[in-house]
Amino acid sequence: MTLTGGELNWLNGKHGISAPYRSVPVMKLIREHHPKSKGELIKLIEYHYKSDCKCGIKSQGTIQDFGKNLYEAQIKEWGEYRYSLEECIRWEYHLFVTQSLKGRLIEDRAKEKIENELSKSYEDEISIEDANKFFDEDLRIDQEIKYQGKTMAGIQVKPESFKFMRESVKYMHKNQNSKVCFPVFYLYYNYKSEKFINLTLVNKDILELLNDYKRSLEINRCDEKD
Repeated sequence: MTLTGGELNWLNGKHGISAPYRSVPVMKLIREHHPKSKGELIKLIEYHYKSDCKCGIKSQGTIQDFGKNLYEAQIKEWGEYRYSLEECIRWEYHLFVTQSLKGRLIEDRAKEKIENELSKSYEDEISIEDANKFFDEDLRIDQEIKYQGKTMAGIQVKPESFKFMRESVKYMHKNQNSKVCFPVFYLYYNYKSEKFINLTLVNKDILELLNDYKRSLEINRCDEKD
């Protein structure tokens, strides 16, 4: 069984065990508190379950609780326990801790690489910011690309394995993305090498979008003069 793949991945997804509102918005927690280690993140999740924090983030349990939820979901789905409680807790640990910390580092790297590329053409006019809570949790957007303060596009950073997930999961992401009035680009990376797979293409698409928008502004200014 892979760290967060296999049959437990399917079970976890079907029963929504790791959905932010049923567990913890872990990426937001990481962005807010900047844990430096796995142990620190585990304690943060537990603290935000047992106590109220001024950041407003609330966890619905601990890593152990999420593992127990996954463990019990087996009875609802299969009528038997195919995996031990220890295996289920370990699976949720890797999902919420190992992958989330790695994902955050990769998101930061993506932000830096895209920003560096775009700044060659637009200098200080471009900024890339972490998406707000609504965009992040409800609309599945990790980062916002802004031109002169206006959000022009969203970025979703995903491991390459996302391409092979259930169609219902991919449809849910696309459906949520469609609720914003700007395009959302998916940047994929290889989980083992941590290298981005389609960075050049994403940069090209974003630049084309910005160039088109800039041209439209110039045309409108000309029309106003006329």
